[in-house]
Amino acid sequence: MLHDDPTPISALSAHLRSAVGSEVVDEWETTEHETEQGRRRRRGLIDVWEQAMHRGDHVTVFTSTGRLTGTVDFVGNDYATVIGDGTCWDVRADRSVMTTRRSNSGGHTVSGGSRTFKARLAEYESTGEHVTLLGGSHGLELSGRIVVAATDHVLLSDDGKAVVVPLGTIDAVRRIV
Repeated sequence: MLHDDPTPISALSAHLRSAVGSEVVDEWETTEHETEQGRRRRRGLIDVWEQAMHRGDHVTVFTSTGRLTGTVDFVGNDYATVIGDGTCWDVRADRSVMTTRRSNSGGHTVSGGSRTFKARLAEYESTGEHVTLLGGSHGLELSGRIVVAATDHVLLSDDGKAVVVPLGTIDAVRRIV
């Protein structure tokens, strides 16, 4: 016998759709979360630095000898350049801690620049800029000009005094911009 009142069937249909629909939505949300978590696990440290640069994030970088707040200007294979408060720091990515704060404005992509920290030091040799080498293992904070960026050390000169600094002791390079 047919029932003339569609309300009970409509109500049952709506209930079944909402129950199944919420299960599907929950499953989608779980899958999306797991996919994002897997993507994060595959990212390397340099990927995180590049993402901060691309977004234009405000970062605070902590090294063994200090901290700088600014924006990521460049990312190489093993270091990043951060500019803030009239100072530029080239920091070795594996020897610094970075906090990020999202920016309302966009960032930029990687263009030009030295690909490695060692090549960046050689660039400073070429330009003759005054720099400060920072490193925690010896409380390193030496200023001068890089005269030679050799295979495993740099020769820094300041007022006629030459200082040989092993590359492994340098965590960052600071300069005024």
